[in-house]
Amino acid sequence: MFKDFMQIDVNGEFQKINLKKRTVYAPTPKLKLLHRFINNTVLEFADYNADVVFSYRKGVSIRNAVEKHSHNNFFFQTDLSNFYGNIHQSEVQTALMNQLKNTPVLDVEKYIQRIVELVIVDDHIPAGFSTSPLLSNICLFSFDNELLKYCQAHDLTYTRYSDDLIISGQTNEFAGDIEPVINNLLAEYVNTGISINKSKTKLHKKGHKFKLLGFSILPNGVVTIPSADKKEIESLLYFYLTDNNKFENHFKNTQNPKDIESYDKSLREHALGTLSGKLIAFNSMDKQYVSKLRRKYGNTVIDMFIRKSVK
Repeated sequence: MFKDFMQIDVNGEFQKINLKKRTVYAPTPKLKLLHRFINNTVLEFADYNADVVFSYRKGVSIRNAVEKHSHNNFFFQTDLSNFYGNIHQSEVQTALMNQLKNTPVLDVEKYIQRIVELVIVDDHIPAGFSTSPLLSNICLFSFDNELLKYCQAHDLTYTRYSDDLIISGQTNEFAGDIEPVINNLLAEYVNTGISINKSKTKLHKKGHKFKLLGFSILPNGVVTIPSADKKEIESLLYFYLTDNNKFENHFKNTQNPKDIESYDKSLREHALGTLSGKLIAFNSMDKQYVSKLRRKYGNTVIDMFIRKSVK
């Protein structure tokens, strides 16, 4: 009801959950419904840079974000520190005021303040709200545009998947300058509180072992899931089908003992959940490889893991 949209008190419509040193905001069903409405009628029509952004978009995938770099030799990879926590109400409101000309809601300007009230908590984009991913793309629109201009002027390739940034080139001459360029553009076009995460900043060279968003780029430019990850998945699938004890032991041997002690479920439940998560990720990354797994281990087994109905 439009009355709910206008009158609901957001502060009573979510729970805060502490999960692995970060806070996740879990909305009630009523607020989820309103967020879905906002996504479908407003946020999905907002401006973003389609040449750069490959996250939270229909018809593109994480693989597309990596494939654009496959012809280059050097790859700069970083992410943004406390991404959602450093995008504030003022940035969201400004972005929505400037980037909603394509929405089908003709009088959307009248309701921007109300939309902001429904999607912002504690003065930042909250992890756990379905509106937050699209808002992050919207708020980085000007930054993406300016960084792309810089990269094009220097014969570099730039893509972003959520808070993961990849910049690549034929030589490594750009590597010394790119960090301050990114931070300066973030300060100018987002805010001074957001910056790159130094601990996750790396420079890779083609021909060496490395991952970009879970993929490897081979010396011939082919983008693929690393062979070690494929081997791990296939070992777990084989043991799941042939020997329950080996399935659990193999999973146990790949885990940190301290993590195992903190598990709130059985070892088998965690092993099944981990395998499901990996297969879901692989299905979005490389459907051809998952088709190979279907032929080898059976459609029913793979579908059970992807649908999380396996026991």
